[in-house]
Amino acid sequence: MDPTRANELFDVAERLAAEAKKLRDELEYEFITSQLAAVVAEDYDLGEVVGVEQIFGGYVNLSFAVRTRADAGEQRYFVRNYSRSITEREIRFEHALVNHINGKGFHLAARVFPNKAGGTFVTREDLRDGERETRYFAVYEMLEGLDKYTWVKNRCTDREFESGGRVLAQFHYLAHDFDPQGLGRQQPPIMQMLRDLRTAFAGYAEQARAGDSVVDKYYLEWLPAIDRALARGADQEPELQGMPYIPVHCDYHPGNLKWIDEEATAFRPVETSGSSCCGLFDFDWSKLDYRIFDVAEGIVYFCSSWEGHDSGELWLDKAAIFVRAYQDEAARFDTPGPMSQAELAALPRMIANANLYVLNWDVSAYYEADEELNDDEYLMYLKHQVMLMEFIEAHLEELSHLASAQAAPAGQPVLDHDQERG
Repeated sequence: MDPTRANELFDVAERLAAEAKKLRDELEYEFITSQLAAVVAEDYDLGEVVGVEQIFGGYVNLSFAVRTRADAGEQRYFVRNYSRSITEREIRFEHALVNHINGKGFHLAARVFPNKAGGTFVTREDLRDGERETRYFAVYEMLEGLDKYTWVKNRCTDREFESGGRVLAQFHYLAHDFDPQGLGRQQPPIMQMLRDLRTAFAGYAEQARAGDSVVDKYYLEWLPAIDRALARGADQEPELQGMPYIPVHCDYHPGNLKWIDEEATAFRPVETSGSSCCGLFDFDWSKLDYRIFDVAEGIVYFCSSWEGHDSGELWLDKAAIFVRAYQDEAARFDTPGPMSQAELAALPRMIANANLYVLNWDVSAYYEADEELNDDEYLMYLKHQVMLMEFIEAHLEELSHLASAQAAPAGQPVLDHDQERG
């Protein structure tokens, strides 16, 4: 074929492909928004649907804001279109847990609205690759407050670190006596996960060797160090025996809280002044596990730097504020109460384990994706968690000082991070 003619045809094909993608994206958005409107209109008594907008930011489920109009005026609701990987058993666990804590006065958790049949979710049958599959939907309260942060944009104020620690303690108190009645997440608890991940990561290495992306190369370079950290983490299990094993949020980061006036708490056991009503949401990762794992993951998410001169480091002074606030709030309750000295002694290694838990998401999301992902984005995630892994291992002694946080005067960090770095 004449090169000029080939170039012309290639240009036509490129333009047709771009138009086809645009049409596909428009049809997909029209389908999911019209489906959401039908779900709310047909299965719930919430009024006439007058608007549907997608809420971006999540990586697993699709989220939407749905506006309805009824005699009382317009209302906004948060509607979740669950991931294809979710099971009914997991959804029932999440909703039962949310209803349990809301029933005990934890009003900053977004409540789940019942459908016309009295259930907490509805289903639809979607066509995918010629096969029918069941999709799950749920309608939640739209919480007040600001979406100030994400899991990677987390430079909170000291007051917000304190508030974050308090809210986690409140959640643990209200959730500790929850009876799952055989429900729960497919994902195993952290100690079992650490053992399983050594095998899973070896499998991802086979995929990485067959690829040639920047993620593949970085992952293979650091896999030996990651495997050693997994082995050290799994060795911790004997010292955890007898520690509180309760429902945990398992995705506790600043982006899963709503904020007003630097506060993220509405439930208080005693009257206080100046508290603003905010919210905690996204319980779809919740499961039963060790309480200190949830605290450790909160530290990893709240207190690790994603940018600047300290990127990949843990803010030790902020971690101390978070732990001290958790201990002070937890001390108000008999069960599970503040972390014991044994839990505090185990906390540094559990922080390392929690970081490996997040690192697993980076790796598994990349290698199990059924669509093309941005290599640079996932390299950023993986690099952060690897740098944090190395930082934690090098600062376990400093992290052990978090045990003294409960004795420090309120508002004063136990360890100044800038001084620690010299």
